[in-house]
Amino acid sequence: MGRTMKLKLEGIWTPIPTPLTKQGKVDASATRRVVDFHIEAGIDGLLPLGTSGEFALLSREERSALVRAVTDQANGRVPVVAGVSDPSIENVVQLSADAKKAGADAVLVTPPYYFTTTDEGHYLHFKTISEAIDLPLLIYNIPEWTHSFVTPETVQRLADEKLVVGMKYTENNLLNLIRFLKRSRTKMSILTGSDALAYANLEFGGTGAIMGTANVAPRVASEIFDNHRKGNLAMAKEAQEKLLPIIDAFAIGKYPAALKEAMSMIGMPVGPLKEPLQSLSTAEKRIVAGLLRSGGFLS
Repeated sequence: MGRTMKLKLEGIWTPIPTPLTKQGKVDASATRRVVDFHIEAGIDGLLPLGTSGEFALLSREERSALVRAVTDQANGRVPVVAGVSDPSIENVVQLSADAKKAGADAVLVTPPYYFTTTDEGHYLHFKTISEAIDLPLLIYNIPEWTHSFVTPETVQRLADEKLVVGMKYTENNLLNLIRFLKRSRTKMSILTGSDALAYANLEFGGTGAIMGTANVAPRVASEIFDNHRKGNLAMAKEAQEKLLPIIDAFAIGKYPAALKEAMSMIGMPVGPLKEPLQSLSTAEKRIVAGLLRSGGFLS
């Protein structure tokens, strides 16, 4: 595509769900609809194959097909960072090559999951990957899901050696977020993946947020960053608070079941969950609808 866009890892990004057909295959046309929905609403970047995208349940071919559909439809309008996480370094390197071929601007990688390792092991994981791939690398620090925490010291070491360009830190832990920011905010982009901390992250010098709730309310989510940048802090805070009912809705059932359900409710259907994940019960769907209605997200 010959894009020369400088990668700006800032603003409010959407970790998009992976749209699937009834047969459980990647739905390219629904993906294109989702991409346009977000870009037209003012979202600053797209993250396919994060946790919201059910990445760990998808084959290499499915991941590649999704990233291709996203980058193709985005067509350089916003940057695309592709999740390429896998416990195996070799697999991450292959997935990164696929992502580059599909047109991604950078890749996002968790520490190894299933097996745990030491701080030195985390450092080597990211160093080896960074040196073996041909795209900028972001750390995906999501301890609740990987059972592994990349420490502020290790992140700083990777940033100092220019092995990584950014991090998505997903944990409702303001203390740790400030620790990361204090050490590394001048050397790399720090984005929060915890929707409730988007405003706080900006206040402490972070560059933005990758927010699941932006799937349902991209305009409201975008207002946090846009208002903060203009110095309209009261309006930025108000946008942050407006997202609370969606945050609560997403906690219903097993994530990302409520996210996919909510997308359907707002008229942006993305199909079923990847097996063996289970969709919400009728009672749970009612709770989600009630929360979205209470926040004014459903007419």
